[in-house]
Amino acid sequence: MKKRDSNKFLILFILFGFYGFKGFSGIKGDATDLFWFACFGNFSYFWWSKLSKLEDERLISNKRKAGLIAFRTCFTVAFALSILSLLQPNLNFEVLYRTQLLIVVLAVAISANLWAFLTYRFDMKE
Repeated sequence: MKKRDSNKFLILFILFGFYGFKGFSGIKGDATDLFWFACFGNFSYFWWSKLSKLEDERLISNKRKAGLIAFRTCFTVAFALSILSLLQPNLNFEVLYRTQLLIVVLAVAISANLWAFLTYRFDMKE
């Protein structure tokens, strides 16, 4: 068994997730502000903090199973949405760029949260 380090600054990592709201300034403003939406992924630290401090084989297998489900689901949906956005005939380059950026950034944030949540859920079932 491997003991995980307890993080004293865990609440700061969770609060950093609120920087994701800054991403709304990128909808009409600078497109690179859309990267702030990725900060929503820091809310996953809430679920990671609820797990035990000891990382045993069961937790490692739950992490792998949850990661496979979360990342496969989110990036499959992101790929499908990207294809659908490319099929729109009236999108100019800037709108298409913003759409793709938003899809990828939200997929990363949602998959990180889903991975942590599913790991917690699988760990509590056993």
